[in-house]
Amino acid sequence: MEINRRKLLAGSAAVAAVPCFDSLLLAGDVPEAKVPEGAVIVLAQLKAKPGEEKAVREALVAMVKPTRKEKGCICYNLHQSQSDPTQFMFYEQWKDKETLDAHGKTAHMKAMQAGIKGRIEKGGATFFNLIG
Repeated sequence: MEINRRKLLAGSAAVAAVPCFDSLLLAGDVPEAKVPEGAVIVLAQLKAKPGEEKAVREALVAMVKPTRKEKGCICYNLHQSQSDPTQFMFYEQWKDKETLDAHGKTAHMKAMQAGIKGRIEKGGATFFNLIG
């Protein structure tokens, strides 16, 4: 039995594209995120020293699970740059300033700070208010 590779590839591409079209159609049906009035949004970025990416990543990843369980945590996501593995970013949403302040005093925050000490070139956070 001979396989027509052109038909096989064309059919596979069509089947692979179906979930993409479905996602586009469903995107309009996704409900808006429920973020309470007074919520604080944080974009925290860190840059690991070259060669320290693995240790920094481990310290940061250890923050995710316990932080998501904290009172007032709406969203807590860690990202690593696709083009520069030394760059990390947290996207956070907190119910209010008080719960964010409490997060800064947790044992896992202190452990993370100890884990990245001397391993990062720079770090900082920008605070946002939801406007739309």
